[in-house]
Amino acid sequence: MMSGKLSYPEFLTWVYNELKGHQYGGVFCFNRPIIFLRDPDLIKTITVKDFEYFTDHLTIIKEEEDVLWGKGIFNLQGQRWKDMRSILSPAFTSTKMKTMFHLVSQCGKQLIDFLDNCCNNHIPEKTCKVEKEGGLLVVELKDLLTRYSNDVIATSAFGIGVDSLKKPSNEFYLMGKEATNFRLYVWMGYSVFPKLMQMLNIDLIPKKVKNFFRALIKNTMVTRERDGIERPDLIQMLMQTYKSRIQDDKMPLSKRKMDDDDLIAQAFLFFVAGFESTATAMCFSCHQIGVYPEIESKLQQEIDKVMRESGGNITYEAINSMKYLDMVISETLRLFPPTGAMDRVCIKPYTLQADPPLDMKPGDGLWIPIYAVHQDPENFPDPEKFDPERFNDENKHNIKPSTYIPFGIGPRICIGSRFALMETKILLVYLLHHFNLKVVSKTPNPVKIKKHGFIMVIEGGFWMGLEKRNQSRNML
Repeated sequence: MMSGKLSYPEFLTWVYNELKGHQYGGVFCFNRPIIFLRDPDLIKTITVKDFEYFTDHLTIIKEEEDVLWGKGIFNLQGQRWKDMRSILSPAFTSTKMKTMFHLVSQCGKQLIDFLDNCCNNHIPEKTCKVEKEGGLLVVELKDLLTRYSNDVIATSAFGIGVDSLKKPSNEFYLMGKEATNFRLYVWMGYSVFPKLMQMLNIDLIPKKVKNFFRALIKNTMVTRERDGIERPDLIQMLMQTYKSRIQDDKMPLSKRKMDDDDLIAQAFLFFVAGFESTATAMCFSCHQIGVYPEIESKLQQEIDKVMRESGGNITYEAINSMKYLDMVISETLRLFPPTGAMDRVCIKPYTLQADPPLDMKPGDGLWIPIYAVHQDPENFPDPEKFDPERFNDENKHNIKPSTYIPFGIGPRICIGSRFALMETKILLVYLLHHFNLKVVSKTPNPVKIKKHGFIMVIEGGFWMGLEKRNQSRNML
């Protein structure tokens, strides 16, 4: 990986295949031994049945090294993680998703308006990567959909109206790009030489980015508290939870205690997690749909039908009733999961009941190679084929337990998965109702994953053509 011979998913698959015939194996991450799980039953045991022994992630950046990163729920451990999870969970229920649906939907409409203007030769200068090829509008989807994702998070989490398509150099977007531009050497440095990285004053996230988001979130909370402003977004939900806990006399004082950094860290983590990974997942969805016209046609038929029935105003209930849309997204997440692997760390003595058994001690780490499990032909026949029918009503019950885990598994499953799916569905519904996705000369097919970093990015970019559809026919 470090030399660029293998991409991150290729590395995971290589180790996975080297261990064929074994339930688990061992690898070294520099000087740290890691147990590499391969068996689905072991994965379920570790993450669900015996979760109490593996409640934590392998932490690279500690709270005292970086408060904003260290206090995020992903990095919290033990009881502190459990308490924060209980605080955040109500913000991601179906009811709350329904409340935020119209905010995300507005961003979807904003995107379509921008693309319509571009089709009419009104492409703004210094905008995202958009050009013309014949009668098609050609766009680089990663740039386009990162801006869409940025605007979704800005309005649904921070209560800020941003149009990163018409105003490509807005500060919120630029700071977001810098916040998610994780430098591999910094990650590796903190993994192996954390004290040296601190001595050299090398930050995982640049100080100006942290100061920007801290000031933004703090000022938003102060303004809302002072002026009695309420919005159906993440910050509002965190503020309400914070108030209710402080006023709950039945709750121990130790559990009620929260400070501004606790709230700020969760909002920041929500931004970082959603900005890059969700946009990448949407890009892969669009790419696969465009490469397979028969799948695109079938999906558009379902979308057009629902749009007709809703009079062109899609609802939360309607979008979640679309079975084929679910199937397409599920298959995309199987082929290209948002994260290649997840990890756990042992917190108390444990014996791995495998062949052979393995005694583990506190501090021992585990890797669960999501990408490789999804690519195993024993789990998914012909795994490289994009086949949404794997997830139809007849076939989805045949999928082996613990072999489809795009958002993780167990109590530490991604808390924002429901929001990410809603954001993706809204994007695909609006985009495919108004446009056909077409392969163009720049479209990579087959895709090749870049051999650096942990986020799956393809060589050459996600270039696709957009052909405007006849809206009068779509609504018939």
